[in-house]
Amino acid sequence: MLNWLGRKVGVYGYGKTGKACVDYLAPRLIRPVVFVDETDPQKLAALQAQAGDSCQIIGADGIAAEITGLDSLVLSPGVPLSNPNVIAAREAGVQLVGELELAARYCQGYILAITGTNGKSTTTKLLGHILEGLGRTHVLGNIGTPLLASLDEIESGDYVALEVSSFQLETVDRFKPHVAIYTNLTPDHMDRHGSMEEYARVKRLMAQRMGSSDFVVTNARESWFAPESFANQQPTYLLYSAEQGAVARGAWVEGGRICVNLGAEQHELPLECIKLPGVHNVENALAALTAAMLVGADASTVAERLSTFTGYEHRLELCRSAGALRFYNDSKATNPEATITALKAMSGHLVLILGGRDKLTPLDEMLALVQQKVQYVLLIGEATERFAAALDAVGYNAYQRVGDMEHAVAASTGLLGSSGGSVLLSPACASFDQYSSYEQRGEHFKELVAALSL
Repeated sequence: MLNWLGRKVGVYGYGKTGKACVDYLAPRLIRPVVFVDETDPQKLAALQAQAGDSCQIIGADGIAAEITGLDSLVLSPGVPLSNPNVIAAREAGVQLVGELELAARYCQGYILAITGTNGKSTTTKLLGHILEGLGRTHVLGNIGTPLLASLDEIESGDYVALEVSSFQLETVDRFKPHVAIYTNLTPDHMDRHGSMEEYARVKRLMAQRMGSSDFVVTNARESWFAPESFANQQPTYLLYSAEQGAVARGAWVEGGRICVNLGAEQHELPLECIKLPGVHNVENALAALTAAMLVGADASTVAERLSTFTGYEHRLELCRSAGALRFYNDSKATNPEATITALKAMSGHLVLILGGRDKLTPLDEMLALVQQKVQYVLLIGEATERFAAALDAVGYNAYQRVGDMEHAVAASTGLLGSSGGSVLLSPACASFDQYSSYEQRGEHFKELVAALSL
């Protein structure tokens, strides 16, 4: 356990995670120093007024002078280890700890952690929905509420379905879930991790401290997460696959049934109990149900809970249907691979809203699908010019630079014409150029769509 009393503690970042850290430390007689990359005096004063006496806010100009004098520094996920101030702190002997690592050391619940590039939020929500049929369950982490913010509510024996990002895993040391789920790995966050090899290595850290009584549930088609790719071979590895009879131990689909082999137990469930569309959601369901069965869920409970789960907000969410027009909010698609998944699930005339903060990931596969399935593309945000150049390069000219969401939604319906079709917000980018989160981006899209006179 970390000994905080009498020590000078810093928190880098004052977003959702940073505030959760302050809220956890303040009642424990720790008044941390909070560092924010902000130089505007008025904004800094507003942050200090918001924080009150719970912490001391220090802006960008004062970080270098203060950060090396700390005993411990809690990093928010958005602050990379390559940050010069973090490097200086580490070289000065400051103990670095991430929010996930800090929270997990004090969590009394049974942690089932989910990571990957795409599908992890749906899998986390679905797993939580199944576990609620067994007992008290908390759905936390990168999906919305930090684990640290809910520690006081989690009791021994509670289940914790925890979405974990690669940013959080960069600072883990002793974090050890009881069950680890891996979805898939596609190019994402290359601006932070630099290569797929490094991205995969960081993701695999989630299983690094697991023991012989723990389980790793991983995607059979994902070579980055094949059992032999993990340095730690102590946990039991189980595979899942939407293909017929593709695994020996784990979960797969065969003859219209879901087959599960946990070693000592075998189960079968009807495939139709999965209500979400697309092969990718069959995979998400197989991952979730395997993990749930490992902690005691029986086949009947799993089938009943699966049949009552109909989706996840901001992930291919049908948010309005008017006559022949349909509007889909897929704001959670923050990389091209997620947009590819959405495009594969769509049919008919389609207008696609793309753009936001570019992650500089490859666009080739997504653009091939755009050429096949999309009648018109509307470009928004910082990524506009790179996406426009990429569309030009493949000879696709049915696009328009519209700048922001208001102009995109306003232009979308006229492009479909009287025959109707679908408008899909699936940006393939992060939201931080124009929004605080993908949730805020999705909510704005839904508000604009609801206000349309159709």
